[in-house]
Amino acid sequence: MRDFFSEKLIKKNYSEADRKKKVRIIAAAVAVSIFMWQICATASNKNEGLGAAFILLAFILIGIVIFIAYLKIQELSMEYEYSYTEDSFDVDVIKNRSKRKTVLSVNVAEIEIMAHVDDEEHLAIYSSLPCEDFGSGDILGNTYVFVAAYKGKRKRFIIEPSEAMLKAFYNDLTPRRMFRKG
Repeated sequence: MRDFFSEKLIKKNYSEADRKKKVRIIAAAVAVSIFMWQICATASNKNEGLGAAFILLAFILIGIVIFIAYLKIQELSMEYEYSYTEDSFDVDVIKNRSKRKTVLSVNVAEIEIMAHVDDEEHLAIYSSLPCEDFGSGDILGNTYVFVAAYKGKRKRFIIEPSEAMLKAFYNDLTPRRMFRKG
């Protein structure tokens, strides 16, 4: 058994879907804030003795809505950290540089095939499988796809491993299951 450890951090680029989600979050926050303001303003007009309390309540509720929207937008900022240790490959997602969660942990022996994302020859038969993208969003020279059973289902996973990780994958997967570009 050899001792091997490698890590790599990948920052996910904002995609068009992320931009649309950000706009939807902002639009929802504005709509809810306007709705709350109108309800509280109407209630303050009906109850003149409590008018200032309703206006204060409106400001508090709108502040809470803006804070929640801010947190949701910050969660769109993601990074992926790959860890390759011995025969185990792990992917952690880091949201807003603070919340870390392991989203994938696979034994390298369970990987059926690994090839560059542009390698249609070897990946064509797997194109119907669901795909999880743990890359930056760009297709680079080191953007690879691997197929593995995860939680009882076969899936494709897109990653951007370092050169050291690629060599380790090549050694562990053998040339029959690992197809390097170039």
